[in-house]
Amino acid sequence: MNFLSISKDAQGVIVLWLFFVQMLYVFNFFCHLQFGKHKSKVRCILLCVISFVLLQILIQQMKGDMLCPVTLSLWALLTVIFLLMIFALAEQYRINRWRRSHVSANSVKEALDALPTGLCFALPGGLPLLVNEKMEEIEQALFGGFMQDAKKVWDALEGGRAEGLIKNGPEPIYELPGGRVYGFRKEELELSVGTVHVIFATDLTEEYALTRELEEKRKKAGIINARLKVLMETIEYVTMSRELLQLKMALHDNLGRSLLSAKRYVLNPKNMNLKEILSIWKQNLSHLIGEVPEEWQIPGYLARKEASTLGIDLQIVGTIPEDDRLLPVIDQAISTHVINVLRHADGHVAMVRILEEESHYKVCFSNDGNPPAGEISLTGGLGNVKRQVEALGGKMEVTAAPGFEMKITLPKYAS
Repeated sequence: MNFLSISKDAQGVIVLWLFFVQMLYVFNFFCHLQFGKHKSKVRCILLCVISFVLLQILIQQMKGDMLCPVTLSLWALLTVIFLLMIFALAEQYRINRWRRSHVSANSVKEALDALPTGLCFALPGGLPLLVNEKMEEIEQALFGGFMQDAKKVWDALEGGRAEGLIKNGPEPIYELPGGRVYGFRKEELELSVGTVHVIFATDLTEEYALTRELEEKRKKAGIINARLKVLMETIEYVTMSRELLQLKMALHDNLGRSLLSAKRYVLNPKNMNLKEILSIWKQNLSHLIGEVPEEWQIPGYLARKEASTLGIDLQIVGTIPEDDRLLPVIDQAISTHVINVLRHADGHVAMVRILEEESHYKVCFSNDGNPPAGEISLTGGLGNVKRQVEALGGKMEVTAAPGFEMKITLPKYAS
């Protein structure tokens, strides 16, 4: 019994089996080509040629061409194919064992693909040399494609031209559609092949969530501090008002005694000392005629006291208006300005210029500290001042260049 004596279906199965064995040898050859094992490459080529020649003979016999008259018994043919398959599988085993005990370019790529950090190695011109799976995933999410030009991708990330921008610049941060947050940075490596640019993508999701949580807590703490500050100022005013009330009550009692003394003198002048009575009246009348306001009643007293406590030299040029409707807003603006000079400008002098015009007041705020690093956001204390100013029908302007300056315009007769 030989190959030609069996059915066409059986012949097809044998040919397919031999073709599969030949593909194993081709795969093994490319693996050895990658690993650089020369002896194994020669062995794979030799066995691959044998399987190829045998396959061609069988195909010719199936077609009836019989260009090669060599025929084998069916059992000998099956034995040869079986041995070729055993040799191919043994070569596969040696390749897998070598992979587990040696570091190859493929194992390096697999290790990089397993990293949670995105990596892209590219030439200075932008040609990618090695991109791991995480970077490809991030690239697909941000730009909808695969890494083809690393330089263009980095320019887009640095310039803030991708979706989900949180922060641009030399270390940009982006939020992916799935909610993950990644920070990017670029470094240069000097290798034997020349300069290589490396782009890193680090997962900052947890850190960003903690930062936002801390920011929310900071805002809440700021609101609580502002309320406490208002409460402390109110307590101070209440305490001073109570002391003033006690003084007025004492003055009222003194006036009552003076009236009683005068009445007794009118009824019985011989038993009363006229000089003493006149002295008491003179003293009481001097308090009524020449009343001088207490220090805490002077406009700007609390702001000056707060600036002195913080070590800020508060310089007020002009006269603070005594209008009860404008005074609280101006006091709040001065207090906020003093705090911002210390907290943001790192300055030591807070300057306030007050100009009185025919229909309104202009209040200008400046300092000797560092100019703002960027655009000023009217939040927190400045936002509160702006709302109070606009509620009185005024307006507020803030500029950052060449230095910080805030201008407030308040009408003389606020509505």
